[in-house]
Amino acid sequence: MYLKRIEIHGFKSFADRTTLELSPGITAIVGPNGSGKSNIADAIRWVLGEQNARSLRGNRMEDVIFAGSEGRRSVNFCEVSITLDNADRHLPVVFDEVRVTRRVYRSGESEYLINQQPCRLKDIHELFMDSGLGREAYSIIGQGRVEELLSTQPEDRRGPFEEAAGIVKFKTRRKETERRLEESAANLTRVDDILAELTAQAGPLAEEAARAMHYQEVAARLTAVEASLWVAEIDACRARWERAQAEASRWGEVRAEAAAELARLEQALAQAQAAFDAAHTAYERMQQEWMAQVEAREQAESTLARLRERLDHARRTHAERQEQAEVTRRELQECQEQLGEAQARAQVLLAQCEVKEAEQAALVQAQDVRTREQLAADIERWSAAVIEGHRKVSGLRNALQAAQEAVALDDKRRERAEQEVSRWRAALAEADQALSRLARERALAAEKMAALQADAEEVEKRRRQLQQAEARCAAEVSRLQAEAASLVARLDLLRDLAASYDGYQQGVRAVLQAAEQGKLRGVHGAIANLIQVPQAYETAIETALGAAVQNIVVATEADARAAIEWLKRQRAGRATFMPLDVVRGRQLAAKERQALAAAPGLVGVASELVRTEEVYRDVVNHLLGQVIVAETLVAANDLARRTGYRLRVVTLDGDVVHPGGMMSGGSQPSRRSGGLLGRAREQRDAQVELQGVEASLAAVRRDQERIRHEGTALFEQQQALSQELDAVRRQCAEIDLTEREWQARRRHAEDRLATLEWERMQANDEQHEAVAKAEETARALAAAEAELAAAEAEVAALRERLSAHDAKAAEQKELLTALQVELAALKQEARAWADKADELRQRQHRLQARVAEREAALAEALRLIAQTEADIAQAEETWAQAQTAVAEAEAQHQRLRQARQEAEAEVAERDRACRAQRSVLAEAEERWHRATAAAERLDMELQHALRTLGERYRMTYEWAKAHHPPPDDVESARREAAALRRELDAMGEVRLAAIDEWQRLSERIAYLERERTDLVQAREQLLTILGEIDREMARRFSETFEQIRQAFQVSFKQLFSGGRADLVLTRPDDPLATGIEVMAQPPGKKLQNLNLLSGGERALTAMALLFAILRVRPVPFCVLDEVEAALDEANVSRFAQQLRALAARTQFIVITHRRGTMEEADALYGVTMQEFGISTLVSVRLAEDADPETA
Repeated sequence: MYLKRIEIHGFKSFADRTTLELSPGITAIVGPNGSGKSNIADAIRWVLGEQNARSLRGNRMEDVIFAGSEGRRSVNFCEVSITLDNADRHLPVVFDEVRVTRRVYRSGESEYLINQQPCRLKDIHELFMDSGLGREAYSIIGQGRVEELLSTQPEDRRGPFEEAAGIVKFKTRRKETERRLEESAANLTRVDDILAELTAQAGPLAEEAARAMHYQEVAARLTAVEASLWVAEIDACRARWERAQAEASRWGEVRAEAAAELARLEQALAQAQAAFDAAHTAYERMQQEWMAQVEAREQAESTLARLRERLDHARRTHAERQEQAEVTRRELQECQEQLGEAQARAQVLLAQCEVKEAEQAALVQAQDVRTREQLAADIERWSAAVIEGHRKVSGLRNALQAAQEAVALDDKRRERAEQEVSRWRAALAEADQALSRLARERALAAEKMAALQADAEEVEKRRRQLQQAEARCAAEVSRLQAEAASLVARLDLLRDLAASYDGYQQGVRAVLQAAEQGKLRGVHGAIANLIQVPQAYETAIETALGAAVQNIVVATEADARAAIEWLKRQRAGRATFMPLDVVRGRQLAAKERQALAAAPGLVGVASELVRTEEVYRDVVNHLLGQVIVAETLVAANDLARRTGYRLRVVTLDGDVVHPGGMMSGGSQPSRRSGGLLGRAREQRDAQVELQGVEASLAAVRRDQERIRHEGTALFEQQQALSQELDAVRRQCAEIDLTEREWQARRRHAEDRLATLEWERMQANDEQHEAVAKAEETARALAAAEAELAAAEAEVAALRERLSAHDAKAAEQKELLTALQVELAALKQEARAWADKADELRQRQHRLQARVAEREAALAEALRLIAQTEADIAQAEETWAQAQTAVAEAEAQHQRLRQARQEAEAEVAERDRACRAQRSVLAEAEERWHRATAAAERLDMELQHALRTLGERYRMTYEWAKAHHPPPDDVESARREAAALRRELDAMGEVRLAAIDEWQRLSERIAYLERERTDLVQAREQLLTILGEIDREMARRFSETFEQIRQAFQVSFKQLFSGGRADLVLTRPDDPLATGIEVMAQPPGKKLQNLNLLSGGERALTAMALLFAILRVRPVPFCVLDEVEAALDEANVSRFAQQLRALAARTQFIVITHRRGTMEEADALYGVTMQEFGISTLVSVRLAEDADPETA
């Protein structure tokens, strides 16, 4: 593997995209100071995962981004990519080229890619781990880094040695194992705490559970005794029921016979009854017809009598009305005569009044002046009366107007009251509707709340169950993770051992590693890797194979020869090869198989006990085809004798009987990680077990995820239910508030209605009073106005009389008075006769109307008499016809009555026979019913006993009788049951749930104890793995250190042309913590402290150490940044020669400005700053330019 390409864009001074195409060998990068040469080394270190900005000569990671110059703006990100040729699969990926890219943005974001696929920084670290590359490896030696190899503390010099030993990955896994060990310890502490708490609970709960179990034992014995008593009761009840059933069956047969006879008799009765019914029906029909005829005749008679009575009444009415008409006519004539007399008398009296009035007028005119004073006084008096009348009329008018206004006001008040009453009645109705609606809403809300609360309780119950299940899953995940971690650590160790071919001979390991690197062809692998052996046969097969277990299978003889030549060239040791084209299998002969057939203790032929691919079957048969596997050494001796001691026999314990009878055996040496066969099997078993654990872990995690999802869904459902409950509660509160508001409104409406009703009644009363008062005032006003008019008329008349009397004499006053009296009497009489005439005139009109009515009534009476006479004639004809029909119907009625009586006698006879048979049947049915009732009662008792046995004791009768047979002494069993029940009562309240709780607690404790055992075992396994890792790291470190020590001694002498140097461990007994002291003695000097060496000597010593490491553990490429700056020309030349010697196995990228280094380079790159602050790259091939300094 080598570095093919470096691409830089925006990194430090490389603003533009720059590409370095590299080849194996030595590539020198030259340029003036400050041109940016070292930025290339920083770019390689950065892309390999360097996270310390100070190691990149910056303060922050953003400092590696091109910051701009006078003529260029800054960029927002930088990117570095390196491309590695991986054709030899040095890196553990299946790609011929590996491209690693890293980007960083000014925002602080970073990106990592492997072959353009996003990855993590950890993936890059793991990719280059133990490859000699990486940010902390010895593949990149920057300015001043050489001095650090010598100036640091001895313990700090371990890094390059550990990288060279390939234990960095082991250290990482050790840290991971320690982390898992801490987690296991934490889990163990948690389990111990839980166990302590549960153990504290176990004591009291165990006592309570024991008491409950004793209670259950007594209760079980009581159940058994009572069940046996119930079985005895059921048996007795069943016997009584069977006897009752037999009795019921006997009486059922008697009942059936009686019923059959009764049915026959009833059939005959039915026939007789049918005949009677037919005769009765005909008789009834005829009777109805006869009755109808009789009724028609009687109706005709009644009609005829009624018509005759009507005729008599009409004739009497006609006579009465004729008489009344005559009386009315006479009264009319008398009235007319009286009217003429009254009119004549009234005319005479009127004529006399006129004469008397004339005389009065004459007398008035003749009156004297004496009456004037009287008239004046009368005028004054009546004038005062007129004034008083005006005042009274005005007051009454005002009172009338006030009364009318009061009536109008009362009308308005009443209308308003009516409107208010209507409005408040509507409000009351609205309140009632609202309250009814709210009551329905409250009921619905209460129902919904109850449903939601039930759902919420169910959800909460389910959540608690899920929480418990999640806790169990978490504990199971912890246990499985610990187990998986232990298996992963074990599997990693086994894989590392397999990858490093630990346990193989040096030559075998070298060939297999070379084959993996593509240096040798046709290598299939070692025998241990090509066969699979069941664990029970591993010892036997590995003993049978012996050293052949490390034989290497190759394709051809040529491949075997090439591998052997390679081993010789590399001085890498020896190995045994088995070419597939040459090796042929060996098998038992037929007679040998026959001799072994059915031999005791025979396991089988060794080649037949292993599995391998068919291509390797000849190889396996060659090695194991003539090896017999026996169970024991005794069986092996027997089998060897059977085959004449010609075959090798191996026991399962590893003892061997060789051909010829030689035997070997004893105890097997303990193996650190099992044999080579066991290691492969153990790796497969660990892989299978890990897959099983991972599958279980995945299943538990799926359950855990499902539980979490379900828990989340339940939590969301619970939240939704809580919100709905809150909403319903708020709704109920709102309903209560609204209901109280509507109730308040309703009470207010009721109060207001009561008030308005009282106000309306009061208004009605006031209105009636106002109306009455207005009417009374109106009447009073009319009377007052009439009195005022009379007074005013009187005043006017008096004034006229006064005027008249002034002209007439007063001496005729007495005559005038007498005349006035007479005149008044005449007028009174005339008015009486006039009134009488009016009355007579009105009476005349009434009498005339009455006469007209009498005459019309007489005409109607005559018409009614004629009509009635015609109806009587018709009714007499109808009666005659009805009389004839009645006679005919009566004769037929008599005949049908006789037939009905005969049928009735037949029915009576049949009915007497049926009644007698019914008595027989009734007795049979009574006996049958009594027997059936007794059987049913006993059956109910039996069913009750069976049901009690099933419900109370959860037993069927068959099971109870089989397990709890009836007792021999029932009374003794009852006494025992009573004693057991008293014992249960004496025990008082017993919590039976304690048994389940104790069982669950015991199971929980047992589970936790198993989990603790698993954790302890996992911890022990992790400790074992830690020990194995430490031993492997110590072994590798010690081996690598010794190799580097020897190489350092050689390279030191080469670089110094003499002298001696050594590497010494500060703590040889602890290879994993020891420091490394560097001892150096340049030629001609004493062995002295490194601090006393010159700068060039120190640099050359560090170079010797670096070259020693590269010789022992070559790296694909190495970047050296001016490491030879402190050397003189002679030493630079020796340094360049060492580079050239190592360049065959390691690619070198050297940043330098020394001539000797440049002369040894295969290619040169020049770095310049043609534009200030921006590095530019110029490549020069030495074949094109002979003078390297021109680069």
